[in-house]
Amino acid sequence: MNKKTILTISKSAIIILILLAVVFALRAPAADLNILPTGDLKAEYEDASGLPYFSEMDSYYNLRLTENFVDHGYVGDELVDGSNWDMHRNSPDGDKINYELAIVWVTSFFYNIANQFFGDYTVQEVAFWTGAIVASLAVVPAFIFARRLTNDLGAITATLIIVLAPNYFAHTFPGFFDTDMFYYIFSLFFIMFFMESLRSKNLIAKVVFAILSIVSIGLFSQSWTGYIFYVGLMGIFSVVYLILCYVFNIGDSERELYPSKAAWFVHQKDLMSIVILGVIGFIGLAAFKGVDGVLGIFGSLTGLLSLQSTSTVVGGFPNVLISVAELQMPSMLGAGMDSFLLANSNGVINGIGGIFVFFAGLTVLFIFAKRIYDYRNVKQDGNTTKKPPKSQRLASSKKIDDDRKFKISLGSVSKFAKDNEVTEAKRLNLMFATLFIVWVVITALAVSRGSRFITTIVLPFGLMAGIFVGYASDYVKTKLDNDKMLMAVILVTGFFASYPLAAVTVPIFGIILFLLIAIAGGITIYGLKSSKSASTKVPVKKYVAIIAIALALITPTVCGAYQTANQVVPGTSDAMWDSMVWINENTADNTVVASWWDFGYLFEIAADRQVIFDGGSQSGNSRAFWLGQAMTTDNMDLSAGIFRMLGTSGENATNTLTDYTGSPGKATDILIDILPKNAQDAKNALINTYGLTTEQANTIIPLTHPDNPRPVIFVASSDMLQKAGWWSYFGAWDFDKQNSTNFNYYVPSQQVTVEPGSTGRLALINESGLEYDAVITRGTGNNTTTGHTEAVYSNNGSLLKINGSEFNPLNVSRIMVIEGNQLVKNESIAGAPSDSNYTLFLMGENNVYTPIIMHNKLADSMFTRLYLLGGMGQNVFSMVHMENGVSLWQVNYNNTAAGGTSTPAASGATDGNIGTTSPDRA
Repeated sequence: MNKKTILTISKSAIIILILLAVVFALRAPAADLNILPTGDLKAEYEDASGLPYFSEMDSYYNLRLTENFVDHGYVGDELVDGSNWDMHRNSPDGDKINYELAIVWVTSFFYNIANQFFGDYTVQEVAFWTGAIVASLAVVPAFIFARRLTNDLGAITATLIIVLAPNYFAHTFPGFFDTDMFYYIFSLFFIMFFMESLRSKNLIAKVVFAILSIVSIGLFSQSWTGYIFYVGLMGIFSVVYLILCYVFNIGDSERELYPSKAAWFVHQKDLMSIVILGVIGFIGLAAFKGVDGVLGIFGSLTGLLSLQSTSTVVGGFPNVLISVAELQMPSMLGAGMDSFLLANSNGVINGIGGIFVFFAGLTVLFIFAKRIYDYRNVKQDGNTTKKPPKSQRLASSKKIDDDRKFKISLGSVSKFAKDNEVTEAKRLNLMFATLFIVWVVITALAVSRGSRFITTIVLPFGLMAGIFVGYASDYVKTKLDNDKMLMAVILVTGFFASYPLAAVTVPIFGIILFLLIAIAGGITIYGLKSSKSASTKVPVKKYVAIIAIALALITPTVCGAYQTANQVVPGTSDAMWDSMVWINENTADNTVVASWWDFGYLFEIAADRQVIFDGGSQSGNSRAFWLGQAMTTDNMDLSAGIFRMLGTSGENATNTLTDYTGSPGKATDILIDILPKNAQDAKNALINTYGLTTEQANTIIPLTHPDNPRPVIFVASSDMLQKAGWWSYFGAWDFDKQNSTNFNYYVPSQQVTVEPGSTGRLALINESGLEYDAVITRGTGNNTTTGHTEAVYSNNGSLLKINGSEFNPLNVSRIMVIEGNQLVKNESIAGAPSDSNYTLFLMGENNVYTPIIMHNKLADSMFTRLYLLGGMGQNVFSMVHMENGVSLWQVNYNNTAAGGTSTPAASGATDGNIGTTSPDRA
């Protein structure tokens, strides 16, 4: 290895180190919560040590497993028959842990290093930064892979687009502790080594790269279930590539020389390479996942790509996955005229880095396809031994560097010095054309299954953007000699580079960047005289254009990352955390926490109690239906009965009764009927009304009416107002039609002051040029507050009319008014239109009002009566603790018709006060 080669490698290493520093520096501000003002508000989102709470709830599941591992050497709460068992999930039995544990092992390693060499740190502090550190390391494979395909500037471009990709970045900043951090590292290494093995001519090199590829995917399998996507991707690529080799007659020898297609395929080195990869892959993955795991890969791949289409129903019950935002079909672009110029997570094109990256990727695909087409009639020069003139020969270090790259450029395809160069050039271009086309098509299919898969399509487009810079560099250097065209390129790309900076920071920064690019272009084009050596050296003006092109590709992603890191707000606050600490300190150890699934993982770690429902219980069970039913029903005895059943026997009653009746719909109808009754009446109904045998009834009753039910605390929080559309949807599930209807609360982001004798107006919804307002009118006497809703045009405030008649889909037929924590009005509105389906809820204190519109189906629901009305008029649930926007409710089984006793969840339970739970605050 000569001096120049060492310098080339050293240069790449220095670039990688700089890129590592840049991408980590862009992630770091997420820890500062810069969007929140310093003071009490910011402190609410930090724990007692000053560390911000995690940004999403899955992080708390990963943290709890990691703390278990550090504490006692295995991730479970206990070992059952040698298996890790999580006793915090899925009351009452817990759940066997079947989870990829790389995140636990890596964080534990960082924890040991941090405490051995840098001070005294908790697992939570280390976990807080682990995602940002590991994700930044994706720079290494991204740059190496991209550098194999293009020049340094192109590799830098590809690396920044990939490692700062909006959907990836949004899951890998400090405070986001999930498995996404490993995604790009192992997938890039796997594909890069796979391609190296395929293109290597030396058998030993093929085997070495094949082993490295399989080790990469094996490590990937320990970090994320979706590793199978890339196994399937490269399997499809291999098949398509071999077929196209035959179609384009690209092989070790002409296909006409063989008696059959099979004979030709058998004698191809590429087939041997793929067989080597397959054999080593099977053995390697079997070592990581077991033989059964390898054999089940393709079935798992089908399931992975079918998430959206199969997620509506599982076993007759609604599947919570349909409510997960990341599994909704994404739009191509976010809203707004300027959206196509920005990089964010609002659309597919935004997610890959903006319209210019999208255009660059499609351009590269077109060039690949065109070059393959052009290669059909390529002829060798005929002189296979003549060397080029000495002045045109490459330095040895340049030859080595070119050999390490894939020679993908805009160079001529018409002449080659040697016969074998024709075949090799055809082969490499076909190989990578096939890779990127298959990669884009498969990832586009994945994206159609949910926005979470936008992360997958970034990789091919990011790499192709880097290749595009290489193409553009070749074109500008060799063909773009018109100064006016060169200046036009600089101005256009300068605009693409500067606009995102102006949009996400302050306009002056974007203007300054544009002026700098334009001035640099003007000076180098019109101000600098051409040197005498201009014929052999590339003019500076062309480098300005090339850099401007790269900046136009990079800036949207870099600015998007900056914006994301500076707008982070943790996923919880002191109110929720402190409420869970109260449960931990004031309730029996066997207490079960009940609520919607979103905060389940946080409940488990902060309260150290078992939960009914969490983020890992979203598919294949009945818990979503039952929790939704408990919150939507107006029968408080039924709600208590549901919590009694789920807390003490889980889904056993539902599953057993489904086996008896053959229908989940019949099973739930029966349970809804018997859960509010006492045990004897419930048993009689099972036998006499529903036709079960005495033995079957005796099996069901201990599951629905246990003698000693576990105490349950129900958590009501302000976030559940916005989520009512989903929990009511699941709770109102129609088992015959296999669908449902959702009901909503419409909550304003502000409050309105209304003095006695005046009228106030506050917008509840503002979209598509229409505004739905709550209009509050107060008289001068007691209990004279009233209100209604109006639909108006946003631009002029005039009433919405259709065919000359007023139209308001949120007409109210009922009004509830709270003044000073007292319910002063709860009545129907005389003369309300017949199609009125909503209730207006007004909460007033010191002339300040919060209006909430709710569907009439929610007006008497358990959640409304507890959270908005403070438990008024019932004694089944008692408020035992309250924080800002969070209230805790103990279930009193003895106050239900079913009766029953349990160990008290908390002492000193008190009735709640109306309207004191601040529904406007999370």
